[in-house]
Amino acid sequence: MNISCNLISDLIPLVRDGIASDDSTKIVMEHIENCEGCRAEFETFEAVQLEQLTTKDEKIVSAIKRSVMIARFINLMVGAIVGVALSNSMGMFYNFIIMPLVGGISLYTFKKKWYLAPILIFAMTYLIGTASDAYTWDLTYPRIYFSVIYSILVLLGVIIAKLLIFAFGKEGGTQ
Repeated sequence: MNISCNLISDLIPLVRDGIASDDSTKIVMEHIENCEGCRAEFETFEAVQLEQLTTKDEKIVSAIKRSVMIARFINLMVGAIVGVALSNSMGMFYNFIIMPLVGGISLYTFKKKWYLAPILIFAMTYLIGTASDAYTWDLTYPRIYFSVIYSILVLLGVIIAKLLIFAFGKEGGTQ
């Protein structure tokens, strides 16, 4: 059976990727034994395509990781700012929900540096509270209480997230 080089050129990428049928692979292999031009194309395709794919894949994966990290960080900051802003209002009790969520998000965002979230919340609560009560002289005690309570709530969120990861990790057989 005599098959044109154009058809073989169309099949070479499928054969190199391993997705061609057995018959197509057999036809291509038989053809490149006798055709020097198609054999050169087959060998060239392998070298060029593998280098291009790995660099493109690495760039795509790093761009996706970067955008996910930015989205997580934005969620973390919005939650922290909203929670701290509620400290001086009637809605401050929503922080019993918001701050543990901030802790859970911080575990996913910062991974091994999750401890930065309680420190950040402590500093934000103290500084924003101090700025809002700048006309009083007694700045220390009420702000430190809120800061400590919110930091503990963030730690509670981290603990809950770790327990959920442990529970679902064991059930799914991933750990």
